[in-house]
Amino acid sequence: MQATWSDQPLLGSVLVEQGVLENDDVEEAVRAQSGSGERLGEVLVGLGLICRPELDRAIATQSGLELDEERGFGSGLRAAIERRHRDRRAFAMS
Repeated sequence: MQATWSDQPLLGSVLVEQGVLENDDVEEAVRAQSGSGERLGEVLVGLGLICRPELDRAIATQSGLELDEERGFGSGLRAAIERRHRDRRAFAMS
């Protein structure tokens, strides 16, 4: 039997479970998303609440896949992007 999209956890729930977002952040993005037609992940990135690598990881988890982030060209770049994004988010909150 093939899994359907309804069998997958919601993206916001995955991001909260991973510790990337708080429930309030997800609610803010859902409000911003309503009527826009954009996907929630794109709204989250656009609001600066997550970075693209965090979105990629969450979508893979949501789909039951595992990303191999430790090998290949640019593997250190992904970590640098995430670190820079965390620093910006921490600075904005202070």
